[in-house]
Amino acid sequence: MSLMGKSNKRLLVHKDMPNIDINGHIDIILSPQFYTFLREELGIKFAYQAKQIAPSILDDYLEDSQNYQFFVYKYDGYWYFFAYNIDEISTFLEEKGVKKYQINKIFFAQELNKYLDNKTISLGDKSFLIDIDKIVTVVPKKLIKDKVENLNLKNMQLKEGVSISSSFGSIIPFKYTLILTTLLFILGGIFVAEGNRVKNSIRNDEEKLDLLLQRDTKLSSKRIRKSILAQYEPIDKIERLKRDILVDISKLLSTHTRLKELRLDDKKISAIIKTDNINRVLREALKRKFKSRKLNGKEIRVERSL
Repeated sequence: MSLMGKSNKRLLVHKDMPNIDINGHIDIILSPQFYTFLREELGIKFAYQAKQIAPSILDDYLEDSQNYQFFVYKYDGYWYFFAYNIDEISTFLEEKGVKKYQINKIFFAQELNKYLDNKTISLGDKSFLIDIDKIVTVVPKKLIKDKVENLNLKNMQLKEGVSISSSFGSIIPFKYTLILTTLLFILGGIFVAEGNRVKNSIRNDEEKLDLLLQRDTKLSSKRIRKSILAQYEPIDKIERLKRDILVDISKLLSTHTRLKELRLDDKKISAIIKTDNINRVLREALKRKFKSRKLNGKEIRVERSL
């Protein structure tokens, strides 16, 4: 099952869900089949304190052989504790056609309990999602004989979620980490090659200078030598400027933003960036002193002169 929110696609994840073919990024809502939940009334003030004790609170309900992630939030005077296995979830979704890098945020079906008063959400042909004593639960359809009203998840507001990158313990999702690593590796190779070229050029020029000093003692003047060497300093400055511009371009990339094209010449460096959030990237580009302009609905060009 998939559904659209105002800005992001959503997917309700359950054991009997069909294979799907989806483009772009989505938020996922986990059914109780994919998490362990406890509701506790505790004298804790802050969420970070609750998260610190989450492993001990949920320990009796978890398998020792698995690696769990924890999420907590406070609702209606209670602390809600969740344990989930992101590796199990991502493997399941990969089999259904959803890649890790396509997932934006993870929500939990428990947050739907305020909508489930005498209503249900269907989980395939065998199960319903219902509210029992304010806890969202999966029950077989054969146990519910009365006619029930099925909910449309499309317009439900979800507030308590966790990013997929936080679940994996990283700032940037895997795909974009790989892209950035590859880009920086290529740029590093360019810097090394360019550095060697400049180094060899300077070495050759220094050899020429030594030869000239031998032929003409007038060139042994310190002032003259400084004048000659000064002409090579701009080369180093240009290479440093190129590096700084490329680093600034890499900082414009994010989960919804990728580098489509990169061009370097003697006068400027320019890039075409494809993004789902044009205004954010334009603001960031302006802060970093790039000239920028929209190319179409999802692409902008940024550039800076050398």
